[in-house]
Amino acid sequence: MYKNKFNSLIILIPAFNELKNFQKQLILLKKKYNILVVDDGSSDGTERFLQKSKINYIRNKKNLGYEESLKKGLIYLTKKKKFRFILTMDADCQHKNFYIEKMYDYMRKNDFDLVAGSRYKKNRNLEKIISGVSNLKFKIKDPLSGFKIYKKDKIKQINLRKLRYFFLVDLTIFFIKKNFKVSNYDILTNKRKDNPRVGNFLKSNLKLIKILIYLIFK
Repeated sequence: MYKNKFNSLIILIPAFNELKNFQKQLILLKKKYNILVVDDGSSDGTERFLQKSKINYIRNKKNLGYEESLKKGLIYLTKKKKFRFILTMDADCQHKNFYIEKMYDYMRKNDFDLVAGSRYKKNRNLEKIISGVSNLKFKIKDPLSGFKIYKKDKIKQINLRKLRYFFLVDLTIFFIKKNFKVSNYDILTNKRKDNPRVGNFLKSNLKLIKILIYLIFK
């Protein structure tokens, strides 16, 4: 019953050594949704678990990073005729399954091209500043959110290979620049149980500063 409603939707999840965090969530997701995991060269048994659980995946031979994994997954899925909508979510279980159907229904009802999940709580002060600038300039409240749903045919109009290492913030801006219909959807998130995989504190903040500069001058 569920799969019929969500046949045109697929959930894309990039994962790097997140097996302890996301294995239970994936089993629950599989019962209701189509899934594609991009295993970013994990060494924690992620591939073995995906094979055993019969969950669709593609695997990077080496660790390429969050953006490259998402781009690889998006490029792969744009070639699949079955799916019209691609929802991205992180593998750290911060995103609640509860919001998938809510955002999907909201998107289809209003015929949006992109809906971005907007977190109530941001992890860093820099994220709050980025969100403020983004909301002021582009009406997107949380561009850093990894919880977004896209229309596949709109993604195909953008050269994904040119995206920078900006957590796909620039993909959202490309949607806006092309006058696609973009909206926000407020979400609550879970607290991560361990340290994030996005790099050390210094590198992460440097990246956020680059994203902030990009948004200011875009």
